[in-house]
Amino acid sequence: MNRRRPVEPPRWSSEELDLERQRALDAFVLERGADSGRHYREAYERGARVVRRLLAATADLTEFHGEILAGDPDLLAAARQLAGPPISADDLDTLVGGRVGRGRPAPDIAHRAAEVLRSAWDPIRFPWLTERRQASEAEREIAIRWTAGVWAVEQVRTQRRTDASRRQEARVAEALEQRGLTKASGARALGDLEDLARGSFTRKVLLGGNECDIAVRLNDGRLLAIECKVSNSALNSVKRLVRETGGKAGAWNRDFGARVATAAVLAGVFKLGNLLDAQDNHHVVIYWEHNLDPLIDFVRAAAR
Repeated sequence: MNRRRPVEPPRWSSEELDLERQRALDAFVLERGADSGRHYREAYERGARVVRRLLAATADLTEFHGEILAGDPDLLAAARQLAGPPISADDLDTLVGGRVGRGRPAPDIAHRAAEVLRSAWDPIRFPWLTERRQASEAEREIAIRWTAGVWAVEQVRTQRRTDASRRQEARVAEALEQRGLTKASGARALGDLEDLARGSFTRKVLLGGNECDIAVRLNDGRLLAIECKVSNSALNSVKRLVRETGGKAGAWNRDFGARVATAAVLAGVFKLGNLLDAQDNHHVVIYWEHNLDPLIDFVRAAAR
């Protein structure tokens, strides 16, 4: 009895990838134009209130101590924005040598954080500190607005990435469920492909030594490892697609061989050269959020 060869996932020509890349870019531009101003204004207004509280609690930063940071996580978050450029939570943890970037730090950690943050203050934004005098009302207001604006930009960027990633994964999962696949629950790691039933999928699972956004166990026994990637620039597409997804594809190939196929569902801005590199050199199957039909077609074909 001859065993039928597994259905191969699609490979796209340069012209096909370029066409879909442009469609994804058009969708990205349209989305960024919608509601972006509202989100920024909301983040700015929230941030301005916290920064105003921070300056009031520290006498315009002249009495800036660790006790203030330890007692109020919101003030700690605002204090990270006073540097030029701002210090991320992860970077602050590294500089201090302890967990401080989020929540309520221990008193000794908060004290070291205050020292680090004081050394990084933006001298242009807070001229009264370098000149050792009181701030004028105008200087204080400029500093509050400046800091709130810097903070709002970072918050909007982070929220965009988070929302886009969640939306993308949800759309892929919804499309799979609508086509009859069962959503498995409880699986957090797949040491063996048999840990996931055929005809089912799971989200955020450790596959081998790398996290997989969506793992689909095909009816023919293979596993389709889907990475959901949103890129906001052509340069960023190198990291998202080639380094991250391509790197995982290589690791999964070493761990599981041909039993695992790696795919990327993409949205946003991607360079054609990076798409071809991922497909041709890293064996990543390319799909697009704006058109999931080819992904569903492949899953269906693998069930026959």
